[in-house]
Amino acid sequence: MTQRCAGSVSKRTVFSVLLVYILVGVSGILRANEAPYVSYIYDYWGQTAPAPRAYLPERIVTGQIGDLGGLIEPRDVFVQNNKIYLADTGNKRIIVFDDKWEIERVIDGFVIEGTKQGFSDPFGLHVTPDGTMFIADRNAARIVVLTQEGNLLRILGAPPPDEDGVIPEDFRYRPRKVAVDQAGRIYVVAEDVYDGILEFDADGAFRGFVGAPRVRLNIAQYLWRLVSTQAQRERMQLFLPTEYSNLDIDERGFIYTTVASSNVNELDVIRRLNPSGADVLRRRGFSPPMGDYGSVFLDEDGQLVYSRSAFVDVVAREYGVYSALDRTRGRVFTYDGEGNLLYVFGGIGNQRGTFQVPSALATLGDKLLVLDAVRNELTVFRPTLYAKLIHAAIESHYTGQYDAARELWSQVLSLNGNYDLAYTGIGQALLRTGRYREAMDYFRAGQNREDYSEAFQLYRREILMRNFGRFMQVLLSVWILSLVNGKLQLTTRGRSWFADLSSRARSQASQELSPRQAAFIRYLDSLGYALYVVRHPFDGFWDLKHEKRGTVQAAVTLVALLSLVFVFMRQYTGFIFNTRRLTEMNVFVEFGSVLVPVILWMIVSWSLTTLMEGKGTFRDIVIATAYALTPLIIINFPLTIISGYLTLQEGVFYYIFLAISILWAGGLLIIGTMLTHDYSMKKTLLTCFLTIIGILVVLFIALLMIGVMGQVVAWVRDIYREILFRL
Repeated sequence: MTQRCAGSVSKRTVFSVLLVYILVGVSGILRANEAPYVSYIYDYWGQTAPAPRAYLPERIVTGQIGDLGGLIEPRDVFVQNNKIYLADTGNKRIIVFDDKWEIERVIDGFVIEGTKQGFSDPFGLHVTPDGTMFIADRNAARIVVLTQEGNLLRILGAPPPDEDGVIPEDFRYRPRKVAVDQAGRIYVVAEDVYDGILEFDADGAFRGFVGAPRVRLNIAQYLWRLVSTQAQRERMQLFLPTEYSNLDIDERGFIYTTVASSNVNELDVIRRLNPSGADVLRRRGFSPPMGDYGSVFLDEDGQLVYSRSAFVDVVAREYGVYSALDRTRGRVFTYDGEGNLLYVFGGIGNQRGTFQVPSALATLGDKLLVLDAVRNELTVFRPTLYAKLIHAAIESHYTGQYDAARELWSQVLSLNGNYDLAYTGIGQALLRTGRYREAMDYFRAGQNREDYSEAFQLYRREILMRNFGRFMQVLLSVWILSLVNGKLQLTTRGRSWFADLSSRARSQASQELSPRQAAFIRYLDSLGYALYVVRHPFDGFWDLKHEKRGTVQAAVTLVALLSLVFVFMRQYTGFIFNTRRLTEMNVFVEFGSVLVPVILWMIVSWSLTTLMEGKGTFRDIVIATAYALTPLIIINFPLTIISGYLTLQEGVFYYIFLAISILWAGGLLIIGTMLTHDYSMKKTLLTCFLTIIGILVVLFIALLMIGVMGQVVAWVRDIYREILFRL
């Protein structure tokens, strides 16, 4: 009996476990089918980091309801008072849904002077809170204004030509998108208009253009035009101002816009225009709000093309958040009011939750609606817990509830440890409650250098005020010791002792020193002579060559010290000024980044000066080059330590001393080359320039050889594998 019962329990247990596995597997498959796209964010260094999905597809609307036919090339969607207005452009009608997605009405025309007239090409629409509909009828060159029942109020035609030439006689008016602010001003995005957004007053009178984009030719485009052939220049695109693709107005009356085309220099593809037309969008994130990062390449016509996201719609949301729809990759990018990327979802494809040609974006509460003009459907996305926590944290911070924001950001971090903005959010909450030291740690984790500097400044002031008495005691003690020292006589005696030893070593007159000891003291003397060279370069470099005050051993030591200092700089420079990814730092690569250029300078300089009647030997070049780089050692080492105690505002001193070390070393390198080879200044500058060119040529040849060798190795490997396969 007991055995049968045990066997029965065992079978039920196994069955239960199998059932759980099956249910888990099925639910996993359903979740995978529910969101056939990956979610990610960009980190500080522009690399993608995985992230939980922020939105999942909930509903697909095709218009196939009752006797109503399907959608054809829908171009716009708008939500007002929980009603969804859809511009079914191909069917030349407006469909209105209620909050339960039941069709409330279909507007396929309007009555004018007793005659019903249909739409020509309803491309965009806007609905005011009282239900008034503004419909951009593109091919008919008009804005049709209807009541919420579909009755005609008025028609706004093309702006008339004026004497000032703002609107020329041959102006072709094709309105694509329309928006209306709280004051009743009407803003229209028209096709092939490069002067900005057309503005009309509440009575429909044309007021002018808003937010005219500027023409800017960047360095890459300018240089490419210089080296291009005449045929390539003729095929290159004209650098016209960019054309807007869509717009939306937030609750404060600011106009969010997207740019239709993005040239290589266009990083402000999303803009926030104030009433005067100035772009006031904040771009304080790791990169400007630009969607996916792109790449530069040449097309078949030799034009410089920048491939990245091209936005077709933007929608303003609560608390400064806004979302933009990417036509190129079919993704929705959402940013906060500071320009930080919050999350990404969507993609190009044929599965549920992806698109072929996304055309419009709207919000329905916390849901997002995405319209596809090719698949002829509207996808409704619902937020996940991850997205809800992010928006709740932003709301809490925006309303001053910092403790609640910190707790919410902590929950976001539990779902996504790669979310830098969550670290910043917690740090800002701690900063506003006076916990500066903890805030610094979170700002460092979130790569937020600006807020880190603010927290560090407050923390430093707090420490100084707390230890002001001790600090003054130490300062007073140092001052008294300096007076007792008698104007640094100890240092003077040390110099005399060192100079006496070096003189004895050079003359070999003393019987107390062995040859090895004398060589070591001479090495120390030649190493210390670098300090004299940097202060008296003309006398110093002359003595290095003619008086043999320098040695190869000391030169090698200086180059090694320079390499160590650069490794030390890249590892231990203060967080505010160090933007390198320390977890990926390779000590050997860092050493090579210093040794290779220095050695190449020595070799290429010797090769050139041999052909240009230089008087210096390779030994002289090695010594002069190493001694010339001494300022990089004596300035950058203490500067690296000091950088950890400077704020962002004090960084100007850091960069000034960094520039001084580089300019000082560069000047010494020129003087050393001139005195070593007995050149004139003109010939010295020419030699230095040719040396740099020679280094670049050597590096190019080396990289070319590495590439060729890689291809040869791959070819041999493929042949070897083919032979093994045949055998």
